Amino acid sequence: MRSIVSLLLCLFAGSGAMRAQGADEKLTREAATVRAEIARSQTALRQYTWTEQTEVLVGGSLKASTAFTCRYGDSGEILRTPAGEGKQFDVTRTISKRPAVRAKADLQDYIERAITRIHNYVPIDPKQIDYLLRNGEATLSESADGKPQIRLTHYFVAGDSLTFTYDDQSRALLHATIASILGSPKDPILLVAVFEILPDGVNYLSSARLTAKARNVQVITRNVDYRKVVP
Repeated sequence: MRSIVSLLLCLFAGSGAMRAQGADEKLTREAATVRAEIARSQTALRQYTWTEQTEVLVGGSLKASTAFTCRYGDSGEILRTPAGEGKQFDVTRTISKRPAVRAKADLQDYIERAITRIHNYVPIDPKQIDYLLRNGEATLSESADGKPQIRLTHYFVAGDSLTFTYDDQSRALLHATIASILGSPKDPILLVAVFEILPDGVNYLSSARLTAKARNVQVITRNVDYRKVVP
């Protein structure tokens, strides 16, 4: 009897291992095709310039807005050049004993860190997908509307998560949701990004909205006016 039980346990364990292996193989295959599409689109975007518009809302009121002309540099980083004056956040960086001045300076620093955090997560880095996949920090599932999605944990800071949903045919990104922190666990942020397709089939980041409830701050970025660079 013990032999039969042992045999059955081995069979169940083996089938479970095969299922896990099959799931890992599917995740690897799906991640590889999406990663390839992300890399292809980012390479194609090097032929473009575009305008990045950013709005900062505090308590629902517009506090600052900026516009940058963007393009990819030779090493793959996004270069941003100011385009227009926009609405500047009116604070001083001088150290002051006045509480109101210190509060404004602190809020300015907070907003700048929030904008930087958006750039930390989107556009999504194909190399980071590879790294997290190798280290078992990726899982495959479906969104509420039945679209495939991949969840990456510890993408930029420990304990964060980045979940991106993609089209199961073209492998183009549709949207991404990021749960992270800005400084400490007491300061959670939620970042929602939307991706769209240019007429020539290039997948690009259309907009991103970061919400920081602890400070009642929202940062909204939109990428518009894509133009191919004339050789």
